[in-house]
Amino acid sequence: MKRKRILRVSLLFLVSALFLCAAAVSPSCADYSTSGTVGGPHPATYTIKCNPGDSFTVSVGSNYPTSVDILFMTPAGNEWAYNSVAGSDQRTSHELSHTAPSGKPANKAAYHHYKVSILASTNKQTRFSLKIIQRGNNKNLDREYLERAKKRLDALAKAISNERKRLSGAMNQQADRIKGIDEHQKSWKARLDTERAELARMADAIRSEQNKAARSSMVQTYKFRQADFNAKVEAFNRENAKRRALYNDWKGVREQRDTLDSFAKSILEAWKQNDIDRCVLIANGSRLAKSLGWRFMKR
Repeated sequence: MKRKRILRVSLLFLVSALFLCAAAVSPSCADYSTSGTVGGPHPATYTIKCNPGDSFTVSVGSNYPTSVDILFMTPAGNEWAYNSVAGSDQRTSHELSHTAPSGKPANKAAYHHYKVSILASTNKQTRFSLKIIQRGNNKNLDREYLERAKKRLDALAKAISNERKRLSGAMNQQADRIKGIDEHQKSWKARLDTERAELARMADAIRSEQNKAARSSMVQTYKFRQADFNAKVEAFNRENAKRRALYNDWKGVREQRDTLDSFAKSILEAWKQNDIDRCVLIANGSRLAKSLGWRFMKR
């Protein structure tokens, strides 16, 4: 149960494994991974919304051949018109990419809209995995936007740091309680082993005793000692159950901290590349960031 080291760079961000956004794909979601099945004439589809100049890559893997298309969505009255901008047919592995136009979306739409379509190429139910990585263009960003973004990201970094300290503190408290139980259980088990051995010796002595009156007295004593021993074993097992519950709680908090570290690393990687737009995209798409006080930020 070692504490992970906090790496302080620029925005106080913490590092761990790469975070993959679990929310629905949107202009806010920079990284998205999912899996599912597809079959028959109906494709699985996922919508991506981009600011002008944003780029994204689409990676699809499947156990049977699939066809994948990136469709540009144009407002057409109350519906959408679709135009394929990239495609890959009848393969089990696809790598596609596209960059949104640098101009403003048509019909005063807030974003450029795209739909990723995954269609089975056989009549078999097909398992697939999808990964989308979206990046801001980091160009033509006005000074006011950059200043707001840096302030907001700095506040988010401090919230991450504070939350990590809270989670680490909770883990340490739970670890101390688990350690205390382990030390107590170790000495308790030794006493139970001694009593168990003593009961075994008493049982042997009862079987060897020829005098009925003496044997009857010994049996009564044995039953009393055995009942007391059984009660102690039950109490020992209850303490073990408490220890297991504490350990499960500790694992749950550790998973929260690992997720926090992973999210922090994803922003840190973008920050180190001076890609403020991508930092904002990642934060916008994270439920975790929202829980830490981040508010959706438009360019």
